Amino acid sequence: MHIKYKKQLVVFSLSHLVIDFACFYVLMGSFSRNTLDIMSVSMGFLIYNFIAFALQPPIGYFADRTRIGHTNFAIWGCLVVVCGLVIPCFPLMKVCLCAIGNAFFHIGGGIDSLVNANGRFARSGVFISFGAIGVVLGTLAGEFNWLPMWVVITVLLVCIGLQWVLCRDKNIRTAAIFKLKNSVLKQPYLVIYISMLCIVVRAVVGTYTHIPWRSTVFLMILPVVCVFAGKLIGGILADRFGAKSVAVVSLFVSAPLLSFFTSNIFLCCVGLLFFNITTAITLCIIVSKLPNNPGFGFGLTTLALFVGTTFSFFIVMSPAIQPYLLAAFIIMSVACIWLVASNNKLQEGL
Repeated sequence: MHIKYKKQLVVFSLSHLVIDFACFYVLMGSFSRNTLDIMSVSMGFLIYNFIAFALQPPIGYFADRTRIGHTNFAIWGCLVVVCGLVIPCFPLMKVCLCAIGNAFFHIGGGIDSLVNANGRFARSGVFISFGAIGVVLGTLAGEFNWLPMWVVITVLLVCIGLQWVLCRDKNIRTAAIFKLKNSVLKQPYLVIYISMLCIVVRAVVGTYTHIPWRSTVFLMILPVVCVFAGKLIGGILADRFGAKSVAVVSLFVSAPLLSFFTSNIFLCCVGLLFFNITTAITLCIIVSKLPNNPGFGFGLTTLALFVGTTFSFFIVMSPAIQPYLLAAFIIMSVACIWLVASNNKLQEGL
């Protein structure tokens, strides 16, 4: 791929890390520390998730229907997050501003990862993966007040400058063409719904998986590094060995590890890595059925994430049956991905 598009991938991926860092810096810092009621904190996180994830489909659809350019959406998102950091307002308003900015940035960066992918999975996997690192580092920085706010603002402004200089393109690509063939299901909308169900299941399993050994900063970061690695290599492996083979094998491996062996650090980390390999695969499958609406397709994946994570706010899963339910959910996801994925092998480029 042309060096210009590789530079854009680097800029958007690092900006993804920074934008998620800034949002969780606010969530765990100015919001959580100043909100003493645990119910209010929970509602604040739920509101953040709704705005940041559930509103991405309409924002993405708007981006698809205009000629504004996806980089502008990413820049606007960063600017709104800067406003959430600097404007002197009550904490929940800061959270809402950060969530709005997060949604706009994800649509801008997400569209870039899809329209410049040359029909391959790898680019989306790279872009998506960096958010996990930003979330955990932002959580720790906000909770323990590791950084002054001006540092976070400065880094965000640097990201805005890099996007303005390196990522704005006069010849705006608007279509994301993924020539994925030979899946069991042929009906486009059914493929989209089943793929979204896979994402809902991934979110449910992720939120309910109990990791008892996260007792130090290093052990808090380690699982997220495994999630990052899984998302990062998932698209690369899918291009090399075929999406269906990679997705089915990775989910089968992760099922027992995340259901019954989370108390073992090594096995749990292996399970987290394998479980997240399907992230880029499900995204690209959905967008392959919406080639002229990559922003809307990307937004559907975040909507599914919102639905899956919301269960944990309202439903308590009994520890006695939790391992068996999680295993059943992952096996159900195997069946779903077998129906919608194909084994196209695309070995070159990001």
